[in-house]
Amino acid sequence: MFRKIAVALDGSECAGEALDVALTLAKAECAEMAICSVVDPLVIVGTTPPSPATDQLLADREAEARRLIEAAVEKAHAAGLKAYGQVHLGLPSDEILRFAKKTGADAIVMGTHGRSGLSRLFLGSVAEAVLHGARCPVIVVREGAAKPVAS
Repeated sequence: MFRKIAVALDGSECAGEALDVALTLAKAECAEMAICSVVDPLVIVGTTPPSPATDQLLADREAEARRLIEAAVEKAHAAGLKAYGQVHLGLPSDEILRFAKKTGADAIVMGTHGRSGLSRLFLGSVAEAVLHGARCPVIVVREGAAKPVAS
């Protein structure tokens, strides 16, 4: 059913759980994985004028995103899956949707923090924006939901 699964990572625990769900799904479907991480310059720089400090902070975040992607691709390869990844700059929901379309993904897997109330109002919901904009199935993994339950 799924030939290519796009996975969005942001370094959070729930994104790591989403990666594990995507790996399981990709193995079951013999699917390829396309993994992305998005660095949002507005969150880093805001409305301040560019400076060497903000440039360095942005470069550090990009390097961190590259390491995240490399580790995820290695994990997929260790599981016997074909995988590749990319780092993008921009609004996360827009970039995830663009990445999924560009790669021809049949599904998107991503985590969500499950924020509500004022934090959701001010921080927005990347997962919700992706759900509304995607033209393929989106699997949203809520933080803590993918952890095995101890018996």
